[in-house]
Amino acid sequence: MCCNSYCGTITSVLVAVLAIGFGLLMSDGHHSITDLIKGTSDAARDKSRISKYDAAYKVDGELVHNDQEFTNMYYDLATDFYEYGWGQSFHFATKYVGESFHQHIVRHEHYIAQKIGITEGDNVLDMGMGVGGPLRNIVRFTNANVTGVTINHHQVFRAKKLTSDLGENMRSKCHYHQGDFTKLGFLADGSFDKVYSIEATCHVKDRTKVFGEAYRLLKPGGMFASYEWLMTDKYDSSIEEHKVIKRGVEHGDGLPELIGIKDAVGALKEVGFEVVEHYDVAKWAEDVYGPKNVPWYAPLEAGWTIEGWKHTVIGRKFTEIMVRTMEAVGIAPSGAYATAKMLEDAATHLVKGGQQDIFTPMYLVVGRKPAA
Repeated sequence: MCCNSYCGTITSVLVAVLAIGFGLLMSDGHHSITDLIKGTSDAARDKSRISKYDAAYKVDGELVHNDQEFTNMYYDLATDFYEYGWGQSFHFATKYVGESFHQHIVRHEHYIAQKIGITEGDNVLDMGMGVGGPLRNIVRFTNANVTGVTINHHQVFRAKKLTSDLGENMRSKCHYHQGDFTKLGFLADGSFDKVYSIEATCHVKDRTKVFGEAYRLLKPGGMFASYEWLMTDKYDSSIEEHKVIKRGVEHGDGLPELIGIKDAVGALKEVGFEVVEHYDVAKWAEDVYGPKNVPWYAPLEAGWTIEGWKHTVIGRKFTEIMVRTMEAVGIAPSGAYATAKMLEDAATHLVKGGQQDIFTPMYLVVGRKPAA
């Protein structure tokens, strides 16, 4: 009787935990799992898409990657998972002890805006806007007019949807377009005072293509800044573990071959920019925050937190189980579970890359277009 009673108690606790977890997943005031499933149903219905995507990423050999095709395919598959698990701003950020998840994300956006001196009335371009989270926060912060571009139609739809309920001033200053940010022919030369990109140029191996377009679109004397995903000088391609980590990040995040710091800075110079400064913001944070610094990968590494629990190890595993179950019974589209696994591959290897200091998602490059 005692054993039966004990087992019954354990079962009740497990059921309660699952019920609570399911309730959190279903609705926490943000993008819920039902939104995720509805959002990905069209994009991920064909399982062959995720199979084709996965097949391109092998640890050994050259990564064959069509930048435009694979980036668009990746965000068809991943956008709603990102919004569900991370929020409307798809990027990492420096953080210090006591700072909330939302606070550190927004501060990182304000930091890049401050670096290039975005002010009220400026015409600004966001290259690789996602669903427009950083763009909207920068408009709130500066009252500038900001135009965002993304290659993905679904992201434009989400950005417009998320802006539709905002006030008239925000709606008038936030602009969204679908387009390849290496070929923005619909935008005229010298259209913008400032241009920025947040963790987006990594989708193009040859940075001169996107940096060159930023240069073309800036007015003389205009400023450009980008948070770059780069392999650090500690990366060693002769070390097998390093190669596995690098390819895991590339696979999980829809990337071509990741490049190094010298390559990125060299590309900025090559297209004509005067390099104002460049440094790893993660290292800057270690120096500035000291013992109160929280590594950029900590949200993915955490086993459990109440705030933002869906991007923790436990939250991601619970989501994975729920998505797999819902796919098995026909609620979620075919391919949803494979997409969740792909994103888990990203999380695992991003943490390892950060821990071993061979990868950074926030190498800041700042350039100025020479005055006429």
